[in-house]
Amino acid sequence: MEQKPLKREQQEVLSLLKEIDMICRKNKIPYYLSPQLTLCAVTGQPFPQNPLCGVVLMKTGDMERFRIAFEERSRDRRALESMKNNKRFPGFYLRYENMDTLCYRLDQGQNFKYPGIGVDILPLRGKIPSRKKHLWNRALEVGWQQSCYLYNKKPGLKRMLCKFPIYFFSLTGRARLGRSLYDKFLRRQDTGSCEEYVLRLNPRETLYYPAEIFKKTSEVSLEGVQLLVPEGKVWYLQRTYGGDYENVPAEEIKPDWAVMTSALVSYEEYFDQIGPQKKLLKARRRQYLKDSVGRRRQRYYNWCWNYAKLCASQRELDAFYQEKKDYIKNLHKNKDYMRLEAVFRPYTRVSQRCLKENEIYASDEELMEIYLDVLEKTGNSELKGQIEQYWS
Repeated sequence: MEQKPLKREQQEVLSLLKEIDMICRKNKIPYYLSPQLTLCAVTGQPFPQNPLCGVVLMKTGDMERFRIAFEERSRDRRALESMKNNKRFPGFYLRYENMDTLCYRLDQGQNFKYPGIGVDILPLRGKIPSRKKHLWNRALEVGWQQSCYLYNKKPGLKRMLCKFPIYFFSLTGRARLGRSLYDKFLRRQDTGSCEEYVLRLNPRETLYYPAEIFKKTSEVSLEGVQLLVPEGKVWYLQRTYGGDYENVPAEEIKPDWAVMTSALVSYEEYFDQIGPQKKLLKARRRQYLKDSVGRRRQRYYNWCWNYAKLCASQRELDAFYQEKKDYIKNLHKNKDYMRLEAVFRPYTRVSQRCLKENEIYASDEELMEIYLDVLEKTGNSELKGQIEQYWS
């Protein structure tokens, strides 16, 4: 199949990956393409169109070596941001950016000093042996993330509580705290003698890999560029996507309205045209609050429509099972539970939907007793218990 030419944003991400590869080879620093990019290289899928797809992995010690190596070379309109040099940086990782481009995320506000197209360098973390130290370390990291300038993300109670120690430690200066936390995370999650690495792709997705996967590196070709992946790349992909990784579909194009990107315009030119960054964020926040009432109404209308369709399906099933009632009673009398299970499949689907609304579907009292007996005999005791909570 003929590959489509890359867009400018894709070409920019690929060029940044090539620059990272050059720095790493020069300083003998191992790195590994992210699972998504490795999958594209191994299976021949097209390069992802998401401008945020640029991700590589490094062990914590190698990540620090890369940061030092970057600071020792000329900047060349490139930036490397982290908690070490940016008091608003949103997490424990590095971001290698092109300052002549634009990649501005409204949901993250002023987290980046140089909001250009970049590549995230995520750490392969080692497990902390002590449970208490692990929980404290995690609380500090989550608290730091929550204290950053984030929009439209309402944290739960646990995440809110993690912010309090960060606010307390920030009394000595947020920039100083960021440097201190970066060094602490680096030291505590050192991967020197670990048997398993932890990879946090985002707050909701955490992956675990045996350390053997990352003992050595091998080369793959991604859009004609030779880049590094783990030597056990098949094992790496199987642990990420499962044994059927070759049939994982390619990424769907879903433009994010909160991300503005351009490989032709720098972020300085962009803000010169639209005005100050803080003004843009305040205007967006006001509009978001105005729209909140409409969003709540839309969710309520959607729920009403779905519930109306559920009630209609219940009425259709009532008529269906009244016609089949004698047939069902005869099957139950003969203990033909295999056919009864097949007959009650629509009943089960509607019952599961009703349980989500904290109610049950009962077409007929006699049929309900037969249905509960069928659930017990076919081993579906969990669903039977849920229904019995409402049925007496």
